[in-house]
Amino acid sequence: MPAYEYLCKDCKRDFMVFLSLKEFDEKPKITCPHCQSDNVQKQIVGFYVKTSKKS
Repeated sequence: MPAYEYLCKDCKRDFMVFLSLKEFDEKPKITCPHCQSDNVQKQIVGFYVKTSKKS
């Protein structure tokens, strides 16, 4: 399940939300778990995939 990182613009804390691709496509209302604000911004996060094959 993909993790999405957000930054709360009110309390300036970052947090992660785990959503399936279907849940993310439905554009859920994300709120900060620290202050309950919905004034959040999605952060750009890199990712990598680990496989058992050698490249």
